[in-house]
Amino acid sequence: MPPHKVDFKTPVKEIPEAELKRTQNFPHHTGGFGDVWKCNWSTSSRNPQVTVAIKVVRVPDSNQTALLEKIARSIRREAYVWAKLKDDHVLSLHGITMGFGVLPSFVSSWMTKGSLDSYLKQQPTLSISRKLDMSRQISSGLKYLHEKGIVHGDLTPTNILINSNDKLCLADFGLSMILAESGNATFNSYHAGNVWWMAPELITPSEGGEPTKPTTSTDVYSYGCIMLQLLCGQQPFFPLMDALRVVAAILSGRQPFRQLTGVDEGHKQYWLKCLSTNFNARPKVQEIVAFIEAELQKLR
Repeated sequence: MPPHKVDFKTPVKEIPEAELKRTQNFPHHTGGFGDVWKCNWSTSSRNPQVTVAIKVVRVPDSNQTALLEKIARSIRREAYVWAKLKDDHVLSLHGITMGFGVLPSFVSSWMTKGSLDSYLKQQPTLSISRKLDMSRQISSGLKYLHEKGIVHGDLTPTNILINSNDKLCLADFGLSMILAESGNATFNSYHAGNVWWMAPELITPSEGGEPTKPTTSTDVYSYGCIMLQLLCGQQPFFPLMDALRVVAAILSGRQPFRQLTGVDEGHKQYWLKCLSTNFNARPKVQEIVAFIEAELQKLR
């Protein structure tokens, strides 16, 4: 399929495949909606080269031309929005490239320390001040997105990345909705990788029978799950490891955390508000940022 073009007032940077050299013959990470390649990006004007991540969206059937066209347009529109975002805690986009699949691929900064999920497995013991600072960075990035009118839609520990300076950045916002809106039944509002952190209203169809779309409120629910996981050391719905069992637990009304040992009572009660089944009762992300700042001040 030829690269699909979308006319923008400010075009997204197209990075030639020739400038990107794979560091290995297979993806660095495979999962979720696609593959991530680690590449060195070099141009005649750049010295030295920069290490970047190439996010490749995987499709189940590359012969569905009309569907691929639709997804390609959505990816380019998302890249246009993403490229304009400038925040310390939102992953920066360098541009898009072809040559890593049938669809345009995102080119972003390589985050040396990987995802929050892998980081927490390697660093099981963190101080409360470090945990609160990490939560501050995540909420700051989410606040920026919400103020720009952007819903993340798939906030999990695997979509929060950490660089060599321990800075946390949000990634993959909007990607799940791109594919869900493309009419491909393989990609819906929830998938096997994110149900542990998903708001219950996203699991239950609306009155019209259509899946509920992610909102700023569902982002807050996901954020609350991540914070409690960060504080107590266990992911939501532990020890359930199967996505279908987690969905069944959500539909039965089970709470994502049954025990929260070692968590400050005030912190526990606040984060549990983020997990309210009444989405109107959840705090706004601006309120969350203010709460964390106040808690950090107490520790200084």
